[in-house]
Amino acid sequence: MMRKFTTILQYVKHPQARTIAIYTFSNFFNKGVSFLLLFYFARVLTQADFGMLSLFSNSILLLMPFVQLGIVQSINADYFKLDAQQFRHQFTTTLLLPLLVTVLAVVTAFVFRHPLEARYGFPASFLLLIPAISFLTFVNEHLTNLVRNRQEPMVYLVVNMGRLLVEIGLAVFFISVLHKGWMGRVMGITVSYVLVGAYGLYYFYRNGYLGGRIQLQRWKAELIYSLPIMVMQLSIFAMSAATLYYLEHFTRDYAQVGVFSVAVTFASVIIVFCSALLQYLFPKMYALLAETPVNQAAIRKQFLFYLLAIAGVTLMVMLITPVVYWFFLPAAYREGLTYFFPIALGNACWAIANFFYTFLLYHKAKRSILWLSLAALAVNTLLNLALVATWGSMGGAWAIFGSYFAVLILTLFFVKRPFLAILRRHDH
Repeated sequence: MMRKFTTILQYVKHPQARTIAIYTFSNFFNKGVSFLLLFYFARVLTQADFGMLSLFSNSILLLMPFVQLGIVQSINADYFKLDAQQFRHQFTTTLLLPLLVTVLAVVTAFVFRHPLEARYGFPASFLLLIPAISFLTFVNEHLTNLVRNRQEPMVYLVVNMGRLLVEIGLAVFFISVLHKGWMGRVMGITVSYVLVGAYGLYYFYRNGYLGGRIQLQRWKAELIYSLPIMVMQLSIFAMSAATLYYLEHFTRDYAQVGVFSVAVTFASVIIVFCSALLQYLFPKMYALLAETPVNQAAIRKQFLFYLLAIAGVTLMVMLITPVVYWFFLPAAYREGLTYFFPIALGNACWAIANFFYTFLLYHKAKRSILWLSLAALAVNTLLNLALVATWGSMGGAWAIFGSYFAVLILTLFFVKRPFLAILRRHDH
């Protein structure tokens, strides 16, 4: 017994265990604080306010693939392939593309501000904020990816926690003190991303990633690579967030959209845990894939650890969420519990599929990513049109499950070689 305890203690003290703990704590702190404040927002905002906030947030998610252009994924792989000087040129060159797209999006939002304001009820100023926040979100993701690749977990922790605390603190102030309603939540989001965006640019400059030679010929290669990544990100958006737009379209009921969005939020705990683990696993997987020959035994070990972790978290979330719904949320939201279960199962399927995206992204398998993403978009569109139009929110929940399950099967098909290698017990 003492030997087992000593072994566990040694593992806990291991630097890798501490790194995993920091990434997990950071992601769960963010989600945990957001969950605690969900109960506050549920009492100071209406269900319709939740619906408006969800549509606003999802509009940012919808624009993100066009702003990011796959740059984050491309740079993430290049970090392990290029030397320092080449990486500096590549980083500087690719940073300009999202900025140009953002300027174009701001101009487009300004031109069409009146019909968009009439359709969704967003103030014109908020419509202009959507592309700006999308760019700042890109900078934030760029920053956290570089911090992760440089193995600076404490910086990752401070950036994520700091941004969230500023965002939430200002949201509470704007809503409870200045009585700005759901707009106060948006104001808090905006200020927090402006601050982290400014720090991100400073971090890039301090570490020598800015100031490289702008290589316009690289834009063509990045744009060719970006097409499948953009479609991939759109498919990821569509599999969960797009359902809210279908609900709003078929029901024109912002309150129903709000109830559904809360169910999506609870189920997203699985995705948060998945993201926390992948923050740690992605650099390790890229390093293993860069070995010659590829260390299949080590990859198999990483996958089994990840699979068991996802299964355990999914079970825990599905047991705890009903208790939270019944004892801590207003009764008006309890209908959403029936939507939660299929969404949670779908998220578990996506978490598993997400692991295998590592192989596609590392090898920049543009054609496979494109066909997989197009298939996912087609399945999601058909399921939402068929199920949401017929069964409303319940149909939307099963559309999310069906989309994620289909993507899991499709992903395994596109990465069948590494998947079969993982299934083999002995490498030859």
